[in-house]
Amino acid sequence: MRLPARGKLLITAAAALLAASVVAVPSQAFAKEIDRVVIVLPKEKQPVPQRPALEAIKRSAAQAGRTLAEGIDEYVTHRVAMDPSVTARAKEDGLDPAAEPEMKIDDLWLSELTDLKLAAKSKKITLEEAIETIAWQPRLNEIGTKLKELFPAETSGLAVLDDGRKAQIGFKGDIPAEAIDLAKTLPVTVELVGNKGFSDEELNQARDAAYAEVASRRDLVETLSGGYDPETGVVTIDVKPRVIPRDAVAQQTITTQLQPAQPANKKISIALRITERDSVTPQATDTYMRGGGQFSGCTTGFNIINQYYPNDPSQRRTTTAQHCTGSSRQYCNHPTQGGCTQSKFATDSSAYDIGSWTSGSFTLTRTFYFNSNQPRYAYDIGTSPAVGQNICNYGAERDRADCANILEVGRSFPGRAGVIVMDRTITVDGDSGGPWYKGNTAWGIHLGTCSTKDGTKVNSCFTPAFIIPSAIGATWEVWTAPPGT
Repeated sequence: MRLPARGKLLITAAAALLAASVVAVPSQAFAKEIDRVVIVLPKEKQPVPQRPALEAIKRSAAQAGRTLAEGIDEYVTHRVAMDPSVTARAKEDGLDPAAEPEMKIDDLWLSELTDLKLAAKSKKITLEEAIETIAWQPRLNEIGTKLKELFPAETSGLAVLDDGRKAQIGFKGDIPAEAIDLAKTLPVTVELVGNKGFSDEELNQARDAAYAEVASRRDLVETLSGGYDPETGVVTIDVKPRVIPRDAVAQQTITTQLQPAQPANKKISIALRITERDSVTPQATDTYMRGGGQFSGCTTGFNIINQYYPNDPSQRRTTTAQHCTGSSRQYCNHPTQGGCTQSKFATDSSAYDIGSWTSGSFTLTRTFYFNSNQPRYAYDIGTSPAVGQNICNYGAERDRADCANILEVGRSFPGRAGVIVMDRTITVDGDSGGPWYKGNTAWGIHLGTCSTKDGTKVNSCFTPAFIIPSAIGATWEVWTAPPGT
């Protein structure tokens, strides 16, 4: 139930003592009028995940001198031998079986554990540490989505902090009681921040307005990007001018000419920054025709379906990056599955880096390659991304999977809006269009590399899958399968 505006819970010292520790954060430059209120739910008072099967596997593996990962592999082999039905679902609608057994160990799908192994290797930590610091993160996305439904004008940033040991949830004003209840379900320390003075919705609107104002000066602007910091409320517009200023006077002149209007909300500020660097570089296509997941030099992402015609095979398409242009591309399966077909361009977007293509002579499925020769079903579409959370990617050119953490959400570039930027580069040219995912959740379509908001790095970036209806048409979305048993 959503509380009325006056009924939202304003945390008082007395109420806070019952549920959590409360800290009033001193006013800062970006929050001068209203002190922020922070409610901390310490980890020791949060629920502890109960995973008896994993604990038993760990003990058994340790006694045999093996790692937890090796113990899980042995357990899965035993489960498959006892119940072969977990290895593949029946072929319906042309669906091909996934490479992994569709099974859970306690609350974790095997696909999640596979990705946790990958993340552990990438982050140079143990699998046990990866399970502790990463496995809970999808629950934060669910909470974020729920809060945005209940309080769309109040939510203000999700973040994973302290290397996955803390969650942060922000609000423009008071911290709703529902948010505290939901936060109490997470197995880590949770920091709820109230009185930030701005919401995600307002930051997006301020970014779009500032971006459009600067972009309209095509006589001065060669390229630009726009993003925001959900912690400080600072919207940054990076501009590469057509003529690069070579002294302080010239830089001040063009800055004055391009400086956008400040938003009505005084808690949000606009920073204009002049740069010589191109802000986005789509990872290039090439002329090689490859098997192993190639799409004429790009990579296919997730398959999509028209929800109005769920039983019509002609209303199903595949996706890739919009910048993978052309009227025809050759799609090839990975070598284990084999075969190629010619795909035709269907639709794309002028605002987002997503395009759709026909299936050629093939039958579309609800699976995607999460690694070389290994297909997996898509069960869900990721929403409410949190800064700091771990997401994985597969690209056909490098032909392997890797994982990184989200650094920024909601970046905008010319013709490529809503971009998520990661904390490092794990992709190469030819990976464009490939799937970003976590477990069986479809997170996005690979774009390339994008500049960070501080202008110091160029990292891997992608277009979120939840944007597909906006890009391709309201009835289109990732074609998902019901979770296996």
